Amino acid sequence: MKTIYKIKLSVATLMVALGLSACTDWLTIDPVNGVIAEEYWQSEADLKSGVMGIYASMLGNNASGSNSVAELLFYWGEVRADMVANGNLILNDFNLIYNGDLNSNNGLVKWNSIYRTINYCNIILEKAPEVKRVDAALTDARMNEYRAEALTIRAMMYLLLNKVYREVPLITEATTADNQTLQRAKVLEQSELWNQIEADLLEAQKYAVESYGTTSAEDKGRVTKYTIASLMADFYLWRSEPGDAAKAQAACDIVIKSGRFNLVKGDENWLNTLYYNGNSLEGVFELQFSADILNPYFNLFATNNYLRANVDVVESFFPDDPMVDADSADVRADRGSYRSALNYALWKYIGVNRYASKTATTAYSNFIVYRYADILLMKAEALALQVEDQPELAAESLALIHKIRNRARASVLTSEGAPDTKEGLINYVLNERAREFAFEGKRWFDLLRIAKRDGYKKKNILVDMLTLSAPATRLLSIQAKMQDPNYHYMPIPQSDIDAGYPYLIQNPFYQK
Repeated sequence: MKTIYKIKLSVATLMVALGLSACTDWLTIDPVNGVIAEEYWQSEADLKSGVMGIYASMLGNNASGSNSVAELLFYWGEVRADMVANGNLILNDFNLIYNGDLNSNNGLVKWNSIYRTINYCNIILEKAPEVKRVDAALTDARMNEYRAEALTIRAMMYLLLNKVYREVPLITEATTADNQTLQRAKVLEQSELWNQIEADLLEAQKYAVESYGTTSAEDKGRVTKYTIASLMADFYLWRSEPGDAAKAQAACDIVIKSGRFNLVKGDENWLNTLYYNGNSLEGVFELQFSADILNPYFNLFATNNYLRANVDVVESFFPDDPMVDADSADVRADRGSYRSALNYALWKYIGVNRYASKTATTAYSNFIVYRYADILLMKAEALALQVEDQPELAAESLALIHKIRNRARASVLTSEGAPDTKEGLINYVLNERAREFAFEGKRWFDLLRIAKRDGYKKKNILVDMLTLSAPATRLLSIQAKMQDPNYHYMPIPQSDIDAGYPYLIQNPFYQK
């Protein structure tokens, strides 16, 4: 059983400590008491508790009527892609998306939880210098370490919002005044949002720690220099401006060259070590669930069985190899990522190992945001993007792909040979990421990132994806919508459009 790093401050406690109460829309903050917020920030202990509350805010559903950050990381990365399908019970919000009926009233488009976490980050960034003035024992170095955590999580949340909505309001100040509703327009120039994300990460990088010197769980559950490097690599691959591939490569090398991380063995203990126990040598940043804060995935995929693996898609990525017995097959396939005998249940979130299932009371496996395999494949992608100018990088990119495949015992049937072109390597990376990160909230973003690069040169990836995933009766209709890049982003929640009128306007595809 994993050693649990306890986030001692619950979301509810944090809201009282920060002077905040629950709210129904993303920019309404109601202090419980107009004095509490000012009285609370008196010591380093208060500041640290506030930072712990940022992490706690991502675990639970503390925003009325919206999914938690942890849930959205899965939903937003998977439900618009091809690897999940309806389970025994129908999750109506997913079913509407599955049928191409995405609209601004869908529960899965609500961003309340994301902006709530952003606001917690903004509060820490605002209050940290005040605590420093009150608590003489708090050094500049310690204060900046806390600030680095808040800056990083804020950057992570804004990158997620950019991936999902493209244009969003950019808010960098704390919201604590009584009954204050801020009405903000979207940032229409993506460069402004990207510049803020990059600035936050570069600032955080100067002050973040390499290790907290306590437990491996704390090093995986809190922001370190390696969390920041992972996020920077992700960001630069997503932004994809000239020079960004080299920056992504350099960010990956910070993690790789640290010597602190490695792939776990691809044996019968792979699932137990990496997902059930968690905080393994491979983990870089993981959302820390515990017996006190159970994760939402067991209920979603086992108790209610709302979603399962898309049979046709996973079997195309993990084809049966008659020359290999089941126990020697790709560790990520059946009984790894999914379980065919259980209606293709998403086994990463249900299994203890290749055979045994969790129970509802032991459903506290972490959600892995970044792990070492991700770093290796992001570097492989970054290298592939530079191959046209530096052909010698092709071999290094391919070697990284093979390292992931060898660990997993990937089938020779999924080998794509030895491509040495940018396009060939990128395709290989994309397909290997589908196998490696099946159901880990990566698939839609991987597809969209590759498709939109170079002026949507590979938009066909998104259109072709639908062949095995969309309902046959809706295929042509959804493919037609997918031709429009504006459809690749979700609508802004209608409740926020109404509350933010006339400042907040709907994304183009969904304007009436």
